[in-house]
Amino acid sequence: MKVKKSHLALRFLAPYLAVTVFWCLFSNAWLAILAYHAQILLWHRKSFLMVFRRTQAVGFLPALPTALAGLLLYFILPLITEMSLPLWLRQHHLSGISFLLMIPYFALIHPFLEQTHWESLRKRTPLAHLAFAGYHILVLSALLSPQWLLLCFCGLTATSFFWQWLTTHTKSLAPAILSHTLADLGVITAVFLLLTQMRI
Repeated sequence: MKVKKSHLALRFLAPYLAVTVFWCLFSNAWLAILAYHAQILLWHRKSFLMVFRRTQAVGFLPALPTALAGLLLYFILPLITEMSLPLWLRQHHLSGISFLLMIPYFALIHPFLEQTHWESLRKRTPLAHLAFAGYHILVLSALLSPQWLLLCFCGLTATSFFWQWLTTHTKSLAPAILSHTLADLGVITAVFLLLTQMRI
């Protein structure tokens, strides 16, 4: 399917526009993620039914290691943060009930929408892997020091390549969505546990 260059550019810019306006300027995590997802729904509203195809159970096995992302973050984040984690979250309207509601949204809905969006871009150019990693760095820029941001950028880029391989190898986006879900669930659970400890 032929896509206009202007439309393709807007797809790449979707998370950057949402994060720059709503995360950086208005410091509101919910508005940022909802604006990002609204753009995804706009671009992919006709293709969601085609996301899941038959996938053999063995195709899901390579997706499982990303569940360790949360465990890794739990032990490393307190050592590498540049500012208070609770303060960083509060500054972006993620505290109390707002954060609790974000847990299922971020862990279940976000991976499905984001994988659908970026898979179509990864098919077009390897630059999609860098663009995917880059917008996350914009989100984390106030929380981590430059060296850790660079490491996160490399890790996210490698993960994007892994998800593309997983999708190509299994001929289905479902394992990549599962992998992304496990990663995001682990990450936000780790943050929740760290917040709980900090309040004691």
